[in-house]
Amino acid sequence: MFHRAISHLKDPTSLEVSEARFRRFVREFHAYEQKLTFERTLDAFLDLYSSWRRSHQPALKLRLVMLAFELHRLNWQFECTLSFSDEPSLTCAKSSSGT
Repeated sequence: MFHRAISHLKDPTSLEVSEARFRRFVREFHAYEQKLTFERTLDAFLDLYSSWRRSHQPALKLRLVMLAFELHRLNWQFECTLSFSDEPSLTCAKSSSGT
């Protein structure tokens, strides 16, 4: 009985299966690429912040803010509050459910 109920459905061809696998691969690759880009940008941000803490060069402030915006663009769960004073403080967070 069950066999008859679905007998009218077309069996997927090998081409359709291959296309589905390729689409899945592209989605997974895109997710990997986004994660890698986020991690590299975060590394650059932390390196720059470390440099700013040592030197307090005003030019580094703008670059830090730009990288913080870029990190948030790459992962909307990333939040960062920069405070530029004599005693620099940095609070950044990313939800564990993010990339």
